[in-house]
Amino acid sequence: MRKIVFISLFVITALVITGCSPEPKQEQLTDDLVATQVSLILTETAIQTALQQIPTHTETLEPSSTPEEEPTVAPSETPTDIPTETPTSTLTASDPAQVLGQPAWTYDFTGDTSPWDHVDTDQASFKTGGGFLNLTAKANANWHSWYLSAPTLKNAYVETTIQMPACSGADRIGLAVRGSSDGQQFYFLAITCDGRWGLFRMSENVTINTVSGFQEAKELTVGLADPHRVGIWMRDNSFRIFVDGVEVGSATDSTLTNAGYTGFLIAFANTPGFTVKVAQLKYWNVP
Repeated sequence: MRKIVFISLFVITALVITGCSPEPKQEQLTDDLVATQVSLILTETAIQTALQQIPTHTETLEPSSTPEEEPTVAPSETPTDIPTETPTSTLTASDPAQVLGQPAWTYDFTGDTSPWDHVDTDQASFKTGGGFLNLTAKANANWHSWYLSAPTLKNAYVETTIQMPACSGADRIGLAVRGSSDGQQFYFLAITCDGRWGLFRMSENVTINTVSGFQEAKELTVGLADPHRVGIWMRDNSFRIFVDGVEVGSATDSTLTNAGYTGFLIAFANTPGFTVKVAQLKYWNVP
């Protein structure tokens, strides 16, 4: 199975695209330009504090993965092999994990590898170890790095369990869904260290579009050093956002309507070397 990898890189290499893209501010974005390089599998974006939008370009990479080609899970990576730091709170009646029953697919990062790891550049790394997929943002503040792979999903509830043990402010992780085959377009649920969530759409030329701007979720304000379950319930053009099984918001967007790839995104604003620990990734089919 081939994977789509998007990692920030600030130096010139044969496998790098350099670009900057803005974080939404008051739901408005402005354009700017920066020199770019073309890459087959790596690209980068930056979100500047000035919130300038900077296009970039990438060649098309068409993975061979299909919705049926899910990542291979080693025998130890079963739904029952859950890291001890995974939340054990009782499910409520409205929790998607309760409403939908058993997930269609679960990935526990208890092995030595995963479909999203073994990337290590000047800007970011995605590595499996210690029962987690460890995402680290390194050199440049507000540079987004992302990594997409199977499963490919359209109507589903996708949930991941995350921890941010040492972070501050707008340091953030994104759960990416419905990624295009060239990796330039996808939705992502962003979670910040200071307890906010927002839903955004990455489009061509590394443009970040606001679907639902950042807003506080009381479930996150207790801190992200402890694990939290965050998820997106997507059906056609409708998106519902859940934190620890509680619906915290919803939004609609009709831009990306096909099944697409799933993955993770990371950027730091205040804490160089900021790391997110991902314990699980699950999905349920939505009728």
